[in-house]
Amino acid sequence: MRILEPDVVSLSELQELAALARNRICRLYLHWTAGRYGEFYDDYHLNIDADGNVYRTCCALTDYKPHTWQRNTGSIGITLCCGFNAQANNGYDVWLGLFAPTPQQLDSLGRVIAVLVDALALPLNEDTVLTHCEAAFIDGYGPFSGDTETRWDLWYLRDLPGDGLMKPGGFVLRGKGLWYYGQLHQARQPPVPDF
Repeated sequence: MRILEPDVVSLSELQELAALARNRICRLYLHWTAGRYGEFYDDYHLNIDADGNVYRTCCALTDYKPHTWQRNTGSIGITLCCGFNAQANNGYDVWLGLFAPTPQQLDSLGRVIAVLVDALALPLNEDTVLTHCEAAFIDGYGPFSGDTETRWDLWYLRDLPGDGLMKPGGFVLRGKGLWYYGQLHQARQPPVPDF
């Protein structure tokens, strides 16, 4: 992976980029860099730092990026800048380490998911929005596979601001995305007339 100086991107700019990629993108893959906060990688379209700022490392969301084995065409790779020295253990008891995903990163990722699926006209479900760990389980290189290239990005995360328990990361992140998607559409509704 090559470290870059990326550009900060706002959600409205991200919405415009996604509109240009509509009908050419069919999935979002969610990662962590397994690095430190503030380290950005060119293997992904978007990097989200510890403070929740979103950085773009592409010209267009249709640019080819090598983020997920055999799943890069027609997809967007989004990563959290974190995860250095984390340990998988058995999943629900992962040790996320000193560079664990921050609440700001997870919240920002939920917003990014909502904006992207909306602008791309994708359903928000486990077929279109997956963690790298979920894709690795499907493709045979996830935890317990014995593969030397095992990937477990975002396998389990703390459900915050929910009950705070460790839950499957895809479940937590799609839940955040769905909540923000609802907020996005609620804001677009015309006010109900008062009778």
